[in-house]
Amino acid sequence: MAKPGLSSRLSEPFAGIGLPSQFTRVGDYLMMLRLLLSYVCVVLTSPVALGDSFDQLLPKVPPSANTLVLIDVERTLNSPLAQKEGWGKKLELAYVSRPIFLPPEATKLVMAASLEPNNNFQRRWELAVMELDDPMSMRSIARSEGGYVDTVNGVDVAWTPSDAYFVSLADRELGVLFPAERQFVSRWVGYATKNDRVMLSEYLRQATRMANEQIQILLAIDLTDVVQPHELAQKAEDMPLLQQTNLSTDQIVSILGSLRGATLRIAIDDDAQAQLRIDFDEDVTPLKAVAKELTLQVLGNLGAHTDDLESWNIKVVGKTISMQGQLSQDGLRRVFSIVELPTAKFSLLKDENDAPEEVNESLIRESSLTYFRATDVLLKDLKRDLKGNKASAAVMERYARKIDRMPILHVDDDLLDYGSNLAVTLRGIALSKRQGGVQAGVGTAGMGGVGYNNYSYGYGYSTGYGYQGDRYAGARASAADRTAIKAQAMAESKNVRVEESKSIADATADIRRQMTKKYGVEF
Repeated sequence: MAKPGLSSRLSEPFAGIGLPSQFTRVGDYLMMLRLLLSYVCVVLTSPVALGDSFDQLLPKVPPSANTLVLIDVERTLNSPLAQKEGWGKKLELAYVSRPIFLPPEATKLVMAASLEPNNNFQRRWELAVMELDDPMSMRSIARSEGGYVDTVNGVDVAWTPSDAYFVSLADRELGVLFPAERQFVSRWVGYATKNDRVMLSEYLRQATRMANEQIQILLAIDLTDVVQPHELAQKAEDMPLLQQTNLSTDQIVSILGSLRGATLRIAIDDDAQAQLRIDFDEDVTPLKAVAKELTLQVLGNLGAHTDDLESWNIKVVGKTISMQGQLSQDGLRRVFSIVELPTAKFSLLKDENDAPEEVNESLIRESSLTYFRATDVLLKDLKRDLKGNKASAAVMERYARKIDRMPILHVDDDLLDYGSNLAVTLRGIALSKRQGGVQAGVGTAGMGGVGYNNYSYGYGYSTGYGYQGDRYAGARASAADRTAIKAQAMAESKNVRVEESKSIADATADIRRQMTKKYGVEF
């Protein structure tokens, strides 16, 4: 039997089922009754939505979450692609080399986060809840991670140096929280052990139903009310892309300001096919001509851009922009760096006894070799960003965090210093990128247009609810002037990136020689 095609694998549940709108004879009513019975049978026998199989885990996600990831780990690891690429192997290097961290012990995995969309998607908190095949002790997790066992709010937990807490919710339920703030963990434990209802936002609840049994992975971000009109208006005037639409600034702000969220669905078989859906509250078809390029720019700023997207098909219908195509392993890794689990090396040691491990040179050598190879995987993934003109601050910070989260137990101290400095350098590149944006904003703030200085109370609104004259009144600087100032500011950040890229290459070459000479194996 032929495998389902992309359209069927990513189709909406129950799509295409409809009922006649008018009935004029008794026979028509009987036909309607038969159709209704047929519809019920279809619903009962159709593939179960992905969200339905996570009903036990979703109530443990706090209502403040605005980002959600659902992964059917068991079916993902059983896919031909995962089998071929070894996604389920219990290897430390797999933490960074495989595109998505999938604990082999888990059958279902829910990840959630509270992100700050207006602050480059910085994280307030992240958590994961997973359903396990077998129970797992906190002692084995703490030992394998170099942490310790604790009790928080009556529940056994394990603190780990990756700035995370592992929480034993039940015999076969495990929670992971980042950052490792004990009070936050205590409050979440109280919530997770008592709540039995799904308390997600309306958008995220709807997103969990946007999949059928062919979809192993779903990622959704609730972006309702995050767009700031004054900033969007400035960007609308400065972006040549939006000027191609022949829409007024007010029209662009109205359409893009109605953004509700984005959902990515992934079907994994011999390859990974994905569909990105971006939802609005207003008709987005006036932006159809620039929709793809605009989407790619936004994803680039988020740090989720991948070359795969360039070849994706796009549709703009009503209030939705959708893109569909194949995702490579690099693309998957880039997308799922938005929300991810802290390191979970416990897979390696959970079945061993609690006897202290003998620390010898062989163990240090192997741990150090794995650590170095893992950093090398990340640097190769960042190569394009470090050399290109589209380096994303969000990407640099996320990869710095990946390095911070890597297993460090029994790793050579000099190599740990290298890793720590590498993370600091990536954050420095991210900071220079952001400072360039800040300097550009300061440089153009008093130039007119729609900058901050041109707004009265309420960013240009009157003290009532109507407009007060020209909403964007003020001396308007030309877009060319503002662009020149921004280009100068960003050029400085580019120089920092170039210099730091060279320092990373030099430091990597130095530590490789040092470790190879010290341990007698090729790093």
